[in-house]
Amino acid sequence: MADQSNQRHPLKHTLNSTHFQGFWCPSEFVRNIISFQNHFQALDDDIVLASKPKDGTTWLKSLAFTILNRHRFPLSVSPLNTTNPHDFILFFELSHYRNGRLPDFAGISSPRLFSTHLPYHALTESIKQSNARIVYVTRNPLDIMVSQWHFVRSMPELADWPLDIGLNRKN
Repeated sequence: MADQSNQRHPLKHTLNSTHFQGFWCPSEFVRNIISFQNHFQALDDDIVLASKPKDGTTWLKSLAFTILNRHRFPLSVSPLNTTNPHDFILFFELSHYRNGRLPDFAGISSPRLFSTHLPYHALTESIKQSNARIVYVTRNPLDIMVSQWHFVRSMPELADWPLDIGLNRKN
């Protein structure tokens, strides 16, 4: 069946991903992940929000931001009313360490709030050996796949992405 799917939907539907340290990730993020693993130093009161893509990340970020800032921003004037939570809580591998950047986190007040799509085993040792809190969110893998499919299809260049590509992918 996979061969028929590939004939109907040529390589333009192939995601450029790499099996790296036991998990699949977009190939363009491998260098960012390595940089994060080599340079990030966790503090004991850091909070790391972790999820797979399309797994409830936005919801988790909104909830965590609201809880941590409940005394700073009443709900009626919360920055989340006008700004996406991804703009407040950046991903290690997608934003902070992108393209060789080495961020300076000295100006971030504690507790520092970060996010990642990395699995636990790929987190930097400084997080795992500290008292930093890691909050994972997960949901049914079939729900994730459908959510990912809708997300990908929202991009004009991938609007005809077939659902069976996700069903046939082996991991």
